[in-house]
Parts: sequence; structure tokens; C-alpha cells
Amino acid sequence: MNRRQFLLAGGGAIGTLAGGTAVGKATRADIVATDEMSRATGEPVALSRTVTDESVTYLDATDEVSDRGHTDPFDRWARRECAELAADTVLDVVQDRLEKPIEGVGSGLRALLFGFVVTVDHTVTRNSDGEVVGEPNVRLDRLTAVAPRSMTVTVTLDGRSFTRVLPVGVGHVEVSSLESDGVEG
Repeated sequence: MNRRQFLLAGGGAIGTLAGGTAVGKATRADIVATDEMSRATGEPVALSRTVTDESVTYLDATDEVSDRGHTDPFDRWARRECAELAADTVLDVVQDRLEKPIEGVGSGLRALLFGFVVTVDHTVTRNSDGEVVGEPNVRLDRLTAVAPRSMTVTVTLDGRSFTRVLPVGVGHVEVSSLESDGVEG
């Protein structure tokens, strides 16, 4: 192997290592890997729920959960329950921190490369002429500052518990109405 081939091979190996590290860091669950969202920066929050719904049963012999006739392994069921609880609760946390009701802001779950992210959605609605017809009563930067950076959620069913940490992303979107405002085209 001559010097040039050695340097190219060495540079490729270093590039692969560096690229591998960059990919590993870019897909960690402590960042939101999308241009459409920013990571919330508020204090993290922890919450828990004990499931007492009689239609949900823990099957100890198989470590499964029967939920309204559908059976899943406990861990799969619990991961889904944690994510749903976080999405259902994140706006309550934001409202408590702002000390006022919020309008024009939604919440949900989004699947990204590394897993689920709880979303806080800052949405501006425009009519077909482009005029703003609905907007949140809180600025995007303020929403990002008060939304929890992460939510640690624990669900318990029949004495069996599961805890999951979910990152929170804040997104801004502008949507346009498809209505023609009564004007025939």
C-alpha cells in the first residue's frame, strides 16, 4: 500500500467514525431531529397514573395486558399508555405555568427516527386570501420556554409499573382554509 492509499484509507476510516458519531448524536432522544420543531426548554415534569379501568386487565401468567378485548405485551401497552398520557397532559402543564388558559395551541405525538416526541403545536390559521383568522394567544418563544423539556411518565396496572421519558418538541405551523369564503370560482 503506498502513502496515498494509506492516507485515503485512514481518512475514510476517520470520516466513517466521525460520521457514525454524528449520526449517533443526531438521533439521541434528547434532541428533536426535525426542522419543524424546536426542543422545549421548560423544567421537566414527572407524572403518573394508576389504571383502574375494569376493561383493562393485567395477565400475570403471560405478562400481557388485555385492553377491551385486545391483548398486548405489558411493555408495549405501557409505552403506548405513557405516550398518550403525556400528550393528554402537556397542555395542562403549559397552562399552569402560564397561569392562563391557552388558545390556538394543540398537542399530540409524533414518531421521529429515534422514537416518539410529545408535541406542542402553535398553529396560525389563514383564510383563502391569506389573512390570519386564528392564532394562539401565546407567542411561540414563550411557549417553547414554558413547555417541559421532557415528561417522565409512569403507569401502573395491578401493581406492575412502567416508566418512560418522552422529549417534548414545540412546532409552529401555518394552515390555510380551503373554503372560498362564498366566492364562486
